Amino acid sequence: MTALVSADWLRPFPVPASDAPARLFCLPYAGGSCAAYRDWLRLRGRVPDPRVEVIAVRLPGRGSRVREPAVEEVGALARELVEVMAPHLDRPYGIYGHSMGGIIGLALAEEIARTPGLRQPETLFTGAAVTPDAVRPQPEWRGTDAELTEWLRRTGGTPASVLSSPALLSVLLPALRADLALVASSRGRPLTRLAVPVRGFAGADDRLTPARVMGGWAARTSAGFTLSEVPGGHFFLPVSGPLVLDTIARALCDT
Repeated sequence: MTALVSADWLRPFPVPASDAPARLFCLPYAGGSCAAYRDWLRLRGRVPDPRVEVIAVRLPGRGSRVREPAVEEVGALARELVEVMAPHLDRPYGIYGHSMGGIIGLALAEEIARTPGLRQPETLFTGAAVTPDAVRPQPEWRGTDAELTEWLRRTGGTPASVLSSPALLSVLLPALRADLALVASSRGRPLTRLAVPVRGFAGADDRLTPARVMGGWAARTSAGFTLSEVPGGHFFLPVSGPLVLDTIARALCDT
């Protein structure tokens, strides 16, 4: 288990004196990092509505934390994240998780609900994500590096320059395998219903997680589920990131 130092986990570090009335904690997809949200972080303070302080969660096993062991069980990761985030839940906030990040976000919201004294999220936002009961582990997840690389090629989202570079793959694949083990671990968790709403986003061209398979999130909340289609495929943030962030900001701040 990694040392619980908030500055290691959160980028940028939450600013106590920030004027933003709401925060958004963002969780990456499998094999991803804080870079998944680089456009949202660049937009910070420059968007028409700067009321949301965007905080990307930096998971171990990748990026600047590549030398740390990745976490392969979603419940263990959620417990660590609650300890890290607890001091920063002092204002309204949301959680956004993309693909694997949606599964982590659900486990995190459940853990927060079980922890006395913590402010609950206003909304759990999920993008291109299925619920844990809909996870279907693929043989390639435990296959050879070549098989896993070919699976990445088919699912899209990984630049060809990475897929053709043994050096880059040697960094990516261990973190990806740990993440896929984490996703598989979510299947055995009890089905619970959150007391906060869930808002989903599906890429209109997403063949991996189309809108029709995201309906299962309705069973994970007693506070309502809404789903929007946005332009793009499974990794729609480069195309639809500004639209999604604007929708999230309005949901968090216009209530």
